[in-house]
Amino acid sequence: MGASWLGPVRQISYTTDNVDRLVEFWETQVGVGPWSIFRGLTLSMDYEGRQIAMPVNVGLTVHGGILIELMQVLGNGPSPFHDTLNRPLIGLQRLASVSTDIEADTKAALERGMEQYASGKDATGQRYVYFRSSAAPGVILELLENIPSFGDFVSTLEARTRAYAKVATPPVPQATAIRAGTMTAAMIHGFGGPEQFRIEAVAEPVPGPGEIRVRVAGAAVNPVDVKARRGYLNDWLPMTFPARLGGDVAGTVDAVGPGVTGFAVGDRVMGMVNPMADGAYGEKVAFHESRFAKVPEGMDMIDAAALPTGVLTGLQLIEKAIVPRAGQKGLVTGAGGSTGRAAVLAALEAGAIVYAGVRGTARDAVADLPVAGVIDLSDEAALRAAGPFDFLADTIGPEAERLFGHVAPYGTVASIAVPAPNPPADATQRFSSLIVTFDRARLERFARDAVAGKHSMPVAHRMPLSKVAVAHGLMEQGGVGGKIVLIP
Repeated sequence: MGASWLGPVRQISYTTDNVDRLVEFWETQVGVGPWSIFRGLTLSMDYEGRQIAMPVNVGLTVHGGILIELMQVLGNGPSPFHDTLNRPLIGLQRLASVSTDIEADTKAALERGMEQYASGKDATGQRYVYFRSSAAPGVILELLENIPSFGDFVSTLEARTRAYAKVATPPVPQATAIRAGTMTAAMIHGFGGPEQFRIEAVAEPVPGPGEIRVRVAGAAVNPVDVKARRGYLNDWLPMTFPARLGGDVAGTVDAVGPGVTGFAVGDRVMGMVNPMADGAYGEKVAFHESRFAKVPEGMDMIDAAALPTGVLTGLQLIEKAIVPRAGQKGLVTGAGGSTGRAAVLAALEAGAIVYAGVRGTARDAVADLPVAGVIDLSDEAALRAAGPFDFLADTIGPEAERLFGHVAPYGTVASIAVPAPNPPADATQRFSSLIVTFDRARLERFARDAVAGKHSMPVAHRMPLSKVAVAHGLMEQGGVGGKIVLIP
């Protein structure tokens, strides 16, 4: 086969959702440093045939002659640093070698069957090329051009590393004062129906750097929890068993990890955690402080638990993906659910004329909303009479594909569903698919407005955690008429 186009690996790159937290890990638990952190860089590249510009924070150091790069992506995808659901990738991302002839090595890689899918030039003029292959999914290899300034920079980092090793640095205090006991949680050990849940005693979580631990007052049940339990999302979000589900939570902070600055023990909080593992279906949960907001005075904690995912998804669907103008007419599908309800409220606040699209059984859930009309989505005559709509805010997925025909030419269609609807071949509407991201300011704004009586997110069932299987059964039946919140 001849010589390899890839020289010795000189750089290992990791992607992270928090560069400071990962730097602290390398310093305190591995003993590697010092780090140079560059904040607010813009990474411009050609990605799969189109130009993208991605804001990033980057941390760099050298260990054992290898350059270690930590990259926190701040922008939205698609990009080499996002998965198919537009979430930043976390973990080992690529291996790189330094090339003295990047054109020749790129040519050799392509001749071997590699795919060049990203390339660019950084602010110093150093070129780089990313390669992948269907024969080795998940493996990303990179060529870095060998330019003098890069060699000088690495040499400086190596010198700093040697100096760092000579300095006796006291360890950063860890959360040793936090004692880990046991707690009750609802666990699943495999995919299947609601009968998979087992109420078990498990170890309490201990908050790591930047994390807070919350004593759970309420954990909302969301459709994504049901899909995860059934295994419908495993191709996108592989689950490791035993797993604790639950992404929406409200409670009281009872412990904080090193470096936490935004919260203190005793704070009332609500937030979004990983719904696929170590989730909110338990007495306590620990997650990074950046995914929490404060619960305003006067708000019931169970009501707060009902807000995060549904509210933020609905608000972002309208305020980021559609951005309606005052007087425009729109249809919100799935308006009887929490996401649809929040979308209706956001569209009304923008001054739009809003129709609530529901299935027949969900009419009661939208009876209090000041909409222009409620339409059964199976009623084509009613849709034609109310339309054409300037925008469609979709929360139901592929079955909404036929509704493109009720949206005005060159109107806007946006969806939060996974999988999302596919625009028909003759559709002229602008289409976008949105994946929710945590937004503390939006969540706290909605909560304050709820306390002020401007709107509400109904809670249909408050159930003990021991009834988690019953709760999931109700969610699967549909037509709940509000949120289901589990109480440990």
